[in-house]
Amino acid sequence: KENAPMTIIIDFLTKKKIDFIVISDSIHLKKLISKSETFGSYLKKNKIPFLSLKKLKLKDLKKFTKFGAYGLSTNSIWKFTDDIIKYFDGNLYNYHSADLPTERGAGCITWRILLKKEKYNNLNIHKVDNRFDQGDIVLSKKSKKNFKNALPVDIYKYQIKLELSFLLDFLKKLLNKKYKFKIIKQNNSNSYYWPRLNSDIDGQINWNWNAEDIVSFIKGFSYPFNGAFSFIGKSKIRIFNASSHTSKIRFH
Repeated sequence: KENAPMTIIIDFLTKKKIDFIVISDSIHLKKLISKSETFGSYLKKNKIPFLSLKKLKLKDLKKFTKFGAYGLSTNSIWKFTDDIIKYFDGNLYNYHSADLPTERGAGCITWRILLKKEKYNNLNIHKVDNRFDQGDIVLSKKSKKNFKNALPVDIYKYQIKLELSFLLDFLKKLLNKKYKFKIIKQNNSNSYYWPRLNSDIDGQINWNWNAEDIVSFIKGFSYPFNGAFSFIGKSKIRIFNASSHTSKIRFH
C-alpha cells in the first residue's frame, strides 16, 4: 500500500521511544493500509500523534517541533517552502521509491509499466530542497528484477519487502551521530519528471493504439489503482488485466 513506508517509520520510532508527530492530508489519511483499515484509523487506533492539514505552513510546524528537528517525507502532496526547509536546518529528507534523476515525480510504477522499463527497482532518500526530487541523494538501493507482465500490485509487494530493510537502515544511520552519509549530487542533464496520474481521468483506453500498447496501458492502471476504462454505450467499463494474442485467421 502507498502508506506502507510511513507505518514502517512509525513502528521504528515508537519502539525506540522517540518523540514524533505525523503530518498528513485528508487524501492520505483515507487511503487503505489493509483491506479494512485506513491510514487515519491506524493512527487513531495506535494513539499516534498526527495533524491533518490542507496546506503545510511553518507556523503549524513550530507548534509541535523545534528548530533543527529531523523530518522525513513520504508521498507528500506538498512542495516544501524555503522557510520550512531552513527551519529543519539540513535535516529534512524525502523517501522516493523510484530511480533518480530519471523517475522524478509521482505515479512512477505506472509510468514504468507504460514505458516498458521492467527490469529494475530503485529506492532513494534525498535531502529536500525547493525543487521536486532534486536534492542530493544520501542513500540508495538498486536491485534487478524482471517485472515483465507484472501488475502494479505485484511491484508494490516486492517493493515493500525492500522498503523495510532500506528505511530501517536509513533511520539507524540517521540517529547515529558518528555516521556521515555519502552525498551524491543528481545529474540534471539526464532527468525526467513524471506528473501524478488519476485512473478515473487518465485511464481511458484508446482502441486505435496497437495491441501491445493497450495491454501495457491496462496493466499500468490495474490494482491497487481503479483500473483502465472504456465505454460500452453510456456504461463505464473498468479493465484490470489483458494480454495480446496473434492468429493466422483475420477476424473482422
